[in-house]
Amino acid sequence: MLAAWNRFTDRLLGRGSAAITVPVMDGALKANRALDAAQVVAELPGIDDLASDGRTLWASAADTLYRLEGGTLVAAQRFDAPISALAVDRSQRVAVALAGQSIRVLQAGESHWQELARLERCADAPLRCVNAIAFDADDALVFTEGSQQQSPDAWSRDLMELGHTGRVARWSFAGAAPAQELAGGLRYAYGVAVQDARVHVSESWAHQVVRVEGGALRPVLSELPAYPSRLCAAQGGGLWLSCFASRTQLVEFVLREPAYRERMLREIDPRYWIAPALSSGHSFLEPLQGAGVKQMGVLKPWAPPRSYGLVLRVGADGRVLQSLHSQVDGHHHGITGIAELGGTLYAASKGSGRLLGVPLSQGGQA
Repeated sequence: MLAAWNRFTDRLLGRGSAAITVPVMDGALKANRALDAAQVVAELPGIDDLASDGRTLWASAADTLYRLEGGTLVAAQRFDAPISALAVDRSQRVAVALAGQSIRVLQAGESHWQELARLERCADAPLRCVNAIAFDADDALVFTEGSQQQSPDAWSRDLMELGHTGRVARWSFAGAAPAQELAGGLRYAYGVAVQDARVHVSESWAHQVVRVEGGALRPVLSELPAYPSRLCAAQGGGLWLSCFASRTQLVEFVLREPAYRERMLREIDPRYWIAPALSSGHSFLEPLQGAGVKQMGVLKPWAPPRSYGLVLRVGADGRVLQSLHSQVDGHHHGITGIAELGGTLYAASKGSGRLLGVPLSQGGQA
């Protein structure tokens, strides 16, 4: 009864869960040009996820798995469905999710790849939206499903429908044991990393990173100004966190107007929804906010972002230590994958179809 009353008063007064405010990017989150100034390692339309085994960088795009060799991405393996998540370990074992509906663990080889295990169900339900994988110990994986209702490419619809059916699970693939769900009811789980035997998960629509402890979720990083996605461990401790889009007050407002939102989903082409995007500026039909209108042919870098590029360095204590940006007028938006290797932070800009490289100092700073 009290919870219902609080929801009513929040909506009446525009506060709490009904507020449309977005945290300001300041301090360690202050805008810069680090991603736009990054080296373009390769052009790869559709690039989505990255992984490193400590010696080699791997990347996925559409149905093909690539390996970085001598500064060039070389096709290593092609599958029968789009790759929706990727992980590798130091034993050259590769885990891929295909179309979000199955996970395959393979032993990589020069000419022949051996399939070691396959998973298509978890907790008596079929897999539908596997979007991030990480190796845990020798013969186990942890993975996230963004939604149990939408496919990976329908993430925008899941946001607009206020989806909260995401989950994180663990699978010991060496035996015949089924995958075990660690936590459910997540608002689009879209990233997972294991560090110090702890499972960290990014929850996109809740704008936070959480830690799974005994079936409970403990916030690590909350109230982000962007939608977090995939994670990877950072040398020296902490995590790198990619954010695939930035939040805006306009989208927050639409999320709180069910009649408008439902009509928009029925009648408008998804490309032109008032929703975050991986890239923008391709059509005059895209929705705009007043401050996002070009003045004398110039789009201001501080305009409300329909698309944005952002990577965060998060310390072991949950504080944001550093941020790398591609601002509204930049070109490297939609960062969906990150990996650190050989003193370089690699980022997959799905919005631009580019693999980026940012050199790191000895302290792990870009």
